[in-house]
Amino acid sequence: MNTKDIILHLKEPLKEMIDPDHLLTDKLLSEDVLSNSERQEVESKATLEKRNETLLDFVVQKNEAARLRFISSLRDTDQEHVCNFINYNGGTKRHI
Repeated sequence: MNTKDIILHLKEPLKEMIDPDHLLTDKLLSEDVLSNSERQEVESKATLEKRNETLLDFVVQKNEAARLRFISSLRDTDQEHVCNFINYNGGTKRHI
């Protein structure tokens, strides 16, 4: 399973776990995971769940390298628990 499949599989719990407001969108912009317009679209959503849904929709459209930068950006923004959740496929598989 690649990271796209894993993120899609875990999308519902991830929508509740990620903190997009804790510098994550800025980090993703600096890592070329999100464009400025994508970052603005994520940040414009009214609820946390909608921001995360939009963010995840953008991330799964990216290539594998960008998705790996997304995962490392979670770690860099003190969301290692989310990073681990993805890396271990929600706790059901070995590390990707």
